[in-house]
Amino acid sequence: MLRFAFIVVLILTTALVPAPSAAFDLFATHEVTVQFTTQDGKPLANAEVQVFAPGGAKTAVITGRTDAQGKFVFEADQDGFWSAEAKGADQVARVMIRVGGESQQSQSWLSPFLLIGVLAILLALAIWYRVLRARNRRPPS
Repeated sequence: MLRFAFIVVLILTTALVPAPSAAFDLFATHEVTVQFTTQDGKPLANAEVQVFAPGGAKTAVITGRTDAQGKFVFEADQDGFWSAEAKGADQVARVMIRVGGESQQSQSWLSPFLLIGVLAILLALAIWYRVLRARNRRPPS
């Protein structure tokens, strides 16, 4: 009977996990590429770049320089509106970048909280079954 209960618990827990498992990453980063140009469309090459995180418009979190094509790549560690500013010899270019959002996140009905809750219920049922079985096996006094 114990084997049967173990098999039922195993089948129920594997049935709740979707076949193509989705990763749940708490430390996800997005690689963002920005290309700065002048007003006439020429690349802003070798310009000093400052990147500002969402909610921190006064302090730059990333600094660097653009390449020959005016491109700058950085890692965004949080979702929201990032701003970047490139200063060339005689021009300044500013851009706002939206990182993350609803379209990039998978909409799954299986949340980690639901999975942990179901596993906790199954564990409680297994312990309850084990206690009842132990009571029934005791010799009468």
